[in-house]
Amino acid sequence: MDPSDQPAGQADPGAGPARTLRNVGICAHIDAGKTTLTERILHLCGREARVGRVDEGTSVMDWMAEERERGITITAAATRVSWEGAEINLVDTPGHVDFTVEVERCMRVLDGAIVVVDATRGVEPQTETVWRQVERRGLPALAFVNKCERPGADVLGCAESIEAKLGVRPLVVAYPIGGGDEDVPLSGVVDLLRRVAHRVEADGRRVEVPIPGAIEDEVGVLRAELVDAIGDLDDEVFQVLCGGEEPTVELLTEALGRATRSRRAVPLFCGAALRGHGVPLLLDGVLRLLPSPGERPTPELFDARSGAPMGDPALYHADPEEPLALVFKVHSRRRRAGRLDLAFARIYRGQVQPGSRLWNGRTGRMEEVESVLRIHADAVDELASAEAGDVVALAGLTATGCGDTLSMEGQAYRLEPPRTPKAVMAVLLEPSRDEEREVLGAALMQLVREDPSLRAHEDPGTGQWGLEGMGELHLEVALARLRAEFGVDPRVGAPQVASLESVRASAGGSGEVDRQLEDGRVDAVVELRLEPTGDPAAAVEVVAEGEGADVPAAVFGAVSAALLAEAGTGGPLAGHPVCGARLVVEAARSTSEHLVEAAWGQAAVAALRSALRAAASEGGVAALEPWMAFVVDAPAEVAGGVIGDLNSRHAAMEEVQATGTVGRRIAGIAPLRELIGYSTTLRSLSKGRATFSLRPVGFRPSVGG
Repeated sequence: MDPSDQPAGQADPGAGPARTLRNVGICAHIDAGKTTLTERILHLCGREARVGRVDEGTSVMDWMAEERERGITITAAATRVSWEGAEINLVDTPGHVDFTVEVERCMRVLDGAIVVVDATRGVEPQTETVWRQVERRGLPALAFVNKCERPGADVLGCAESIEAKLGVRPLVVAYPIGGGDEDVPLSGVVDLLRRVAHRVEADGRRVEVPIPGAIEDEVGVLRAELVDAIGDLDDEVFQVLCGGEEPTVELLTEALGRATRSRRAVPLFCGAALRGHGVPLLLDGVLRLLPSPGERPTPELFDARSGAPMGDPALYHADPEEPLALVFKVHSRRRRAGRLDLAFARIYRGQVQPGSRLWNGRTGRMEEVESVLRIHADAVDELASAEAGDVVALAGLTATGCGDTLSMEGQAYRLEPPRTPKAVMAVLLEPSRDEEREVLGAALMQLVREDPSLRAHEDPGTGQWGLEGMGELHLEVALARLRAEFGVDPRVGAPQVASLESVRASAGGSGEVDRQLEDGRVDAVVELRLEPTGDPAAAVEVVAEGEGADVPAAVFGAVSAALLAEAGTGGPLAGHPVCGARLVVEAARSTSEHLVEAAWGQAAVAALRSALRAAASEGGVAALEPWMAFVVDAPAEVAGGVIGDLNSRHAAMEEVQATGTVGRRIAGIAPLRELIGYSTTLRSLSKGRATFSLRPVGFRPSVGG
């Protein structure tokens, strides 16, 4: 793309070019049609000559080999399209529960969202999860009811589902012509605001068609309801209605945009991404209803060292020329000349260009940008520069990871720190050959750098590596990447659930080190108190009280680092990570003349082990394991067998309801270890006619065997 075509994207919402840019993410439950929608948008906007298909493995956005083989989105893919004189940075996010963290990282840098809902299924479990992410980020959103061409499609039913399950007010702004019935194919979509119907031809042209007489009355009722709803939300429209006049389309559109951007309503579009119906109207909605970068609130700043929110409002009025960017994704791609490391970044202030030197506050290092790149799935185009509001890739950053803030040298603040949930599943790896040992370690470190929700650690005694992730599929994809991208094929153990050990009673402990070294005697004593935090699965925190509050900062730093490292690997029950604990350092004494960090660390570890043993002996440490919420959709005749099998897996049933006339939806929670390989069992029980989905609900006490 020519750099002159880029939007200027200044922070001032009144700046003309900034209003022509939108940063939007497409999110939904798996198989709702996110990637198909993105492929249709690429075709309609002239970015691609044909519409890629997920089922054929030809989609542009699902570019990884694993994605095309499995037919699902695994990694978020970004692209840039032009529509009606504006530019849209579009991010297609994963829909599988194992990659929810990837969605969270993308939502952090976007200004709006399109939530896709299957017209035949309504709101599904992962839709609720991604909606919570949308709400947490305060993103204005549009809803797109997809697959309206399928039998059983129900747009108004989906609107009710959105209102009931997501707790938002959907405003139906589009209605399908036909669809939902095998005898009445989908032939277009009605724009309710303008009372105009369109269909999309095979070549992508939008053609106006008459509204069929069979739905004219229904369209009239729906439009009247839409106008009344907008009047409830907007004083200007309300006053026009009170005067007995009909609001203009322009006034209604402006009012709907204000309601959308203030998150008081979610406009609901509909159509069929595979055929293109309704997609042009959705793109119109992106431009008219969602905000530009300058219309979004200034992101909150945090102290670079402590992570605490910064209270000085002057920081938000820094020199607009000073660059400020957040890296939300890191990815390494193979090229003929070697690997290309890309840092996907949202620029919040200033300008970034090749040769820019940016400060990474986490590492305390300057990084030089080799090139600024426009992203199109796995392809990139070099840019002369990128400005505030844009989403680009930066090449040449060697020590920057996901969540890092890039700014002027020496800045003491950063953008919001990343939140990474605890891993729920693990496998053991060991190299097939000794000469692969170093390559395996380097490859795992690269995977962890790209995906912080993966964790890898080596056992020095056995030489094995532990790889932890968010689920079976997450780990399978990581292992497949090891083989395909890094040429490493390690031996892999059976998947194991990642358990925790939670502190639920107080106990004290002390540790002492007294050794004679070549340059003198070294001694250290650490006393601490172990306390439950109230949240059984909360991360361990270290504080100092009493005499311990007077120890030098360097001593407390050494003690704290040792305690956190030990808590991460050394629970008293089975060696699982400790959680739900507050470690209170009550004293740290030494008669040595020189500070020896290793001595303080060893004494701290001994004190923690002593306290944990004391707590465990009194039943004050409990095992926790990850639990999942499940939803199974099954034919009525096999529902009894499915429920019986779930009961045998220690599931707690929450709901069994009819879906249509021949289906049952079974919802509840169960331990993750009981659901490993469940898809095979369910396929056998239902002869392949049942489906299920999972989402994590946190760590809970272990049950059963």
